[in-house]
Amino acid sequence: MGKISTGSVFFDEFLAGGYDQDIITTIYGPSGSGKTNLCLIAAVQIALTGKQVVFIDTEGGIAVDRIKQITSQWNEVLERFIFFSPTTFSEQDEVFSGLREKIDLNVGLIVVDSISMLYRLALGQSNEVYDVNATLGKQIACLVEIARKKKIPVLVTNQVYADFKQPDTVKMVGGDLLKYGSKCLLELQNLANGRGLLLRKHRSLPEGKSCLFRIVGEGIEEVV
Repeated sequence: MGKISTGSVFFDEFLAGGYDQDIITTIYGPSGSGKTNLCLIAAVQIALTGKQVVFIDTEGGIAVDRIKQITSQWNEVLERFIFFSPTTFSEQDEVFSGLREKIDLNVGLIVVDSISMLYRLALGQSNEVYDVNATLGKQIACLVEIARKKKIPVLVTNQVYADFKQPDTVKMVGGDLLKYGSKCLLELQNLANGRGLLLRKHRSLPEGKSCLFRIVGEGIEEVV
């Protein structure tokens, strides 16, 4: 299967060449663990090849200053970003409803950062939990279809919550919907000596593989 670079040499090696092109990769973890950074360095790498990046930002503003740190060619890179900034779950669904028509051969990556923020808000405001979950399921199915048919990699970030039965573990928001829709699951952790990266699911690599990294000016680097 084809792969795209993660934007980091050590991370490419960790994933045996980078992100798979025809699947959803979900990156999940607590706030500040580096989820958006991993997406941005991959997005910048794709944009530098001349491809466009579809970036769906639900968290209140793309980090343009961070992109400027990652690459000196930031102006050229930003011209290749197609931004969507939904502020409600309904608006997020509208973006997904029109996504297939916006995808062509010029698109090299789709990023959704994050898929769960507006979903969680909708759950808290609605009595129709089934309908909200069904809408999220439809959005994930849309991403799966695009990734498989168009061979365009999809990076999705997701939030976590504490598992009170197992205090040392966290669970992804959206649960099985995201777990089954994603062929690659990467868990990030905030640790005293850096940030932890754990491979929780992959179709060709062993689960449980891990490493430490830190965020630096031009991206990330491994902690050894």
